[in-house]
Amino acid sequence: MIRFDFSGRVALVIGGSSGIGLASARGFTRAGACVAIAARGENAGREACTALRAEGGRALFVPTDVRDEAAVSRAVEETVKHLGRLDFAVNCAGGGDMAPLDATDQGVWDDVMAVNARGVWLAMRHEIPAMIASGGGSIVNISSIFGMAGRPAQHAYVASKHAVIGMTRSVALEYATRGIRVNAICAGVTATPSMRQFETFAPEIVQNLVAQHPMSRMATAEEIAGAVLWLCSDSAGYVTGAPLPVDGGFLAA
Repeated sequence: MIRFDFSGRVALVIGGSSGIGLASARGFTRAGACVAIAARGENAGREACTALRAEGGRALFVPTDVRDEAAVSRAVEETVKHLGRLDFAVNCAGGGDMAPLDATDQGVWDDVMAVNARGVWLAMRHEIPAMIASGGGSIVNISSIFGMAGRPAQHAYVASKHAVIGMTRSVALEYATRGIRVNAICAGVTATPSMRQFETFAPEIVQNLVAQHPMSRMATAEEIAGAVLWLCSDSAGYVTGAPLPVDGGFLAA
């Protein structure tokens, strides 16, 4: 991973207890930033912070359900209270669905949209005022290749990830002159714990998906995190409102 210097900066990673979120949090701490991890699972979140501290990082855990605005607000407040400011935010909490249209459960639809779409909207509503108070900042929303393409039998997931890109573009325009940059990463299939778990009971589906990526492999979480850190860095200072594919060529095929 490229070396960045985020000394004196503070990052909030929502959904930072595993996978892309944890890799991003680790990247920030290794670059000198303090990190707050917000996640629903307390055990996983506290273990993630313990691991980061063992590597010499400064990490704070805040239990957070992104479907609950009060919880999201508290995550931002606790970050600023304990770490002093907010410079970067990665909105990475997410979930999915898999069912044909005529078998889609409305409860699943509502929950996926609440986490993936409304959760990002709530996060930005509370992150941005804290960033403005800190002098500006950068937000990276984790979308997906299916935020820019369709996929059968994953209607809620695909709709929610398209929504993330739409919100990213709109909010980026709103705050372009106020020191806030907002971008999205369209991640290809990534070797996260949840993907590996899915692979154990649906190997053919995963193998087929990987085969659609011209590089013929999954991304590592660290490769996605590398793009996250770049988007937060001064090197990306003129980048805002962009959906950045990090997908092994999937969207180019």
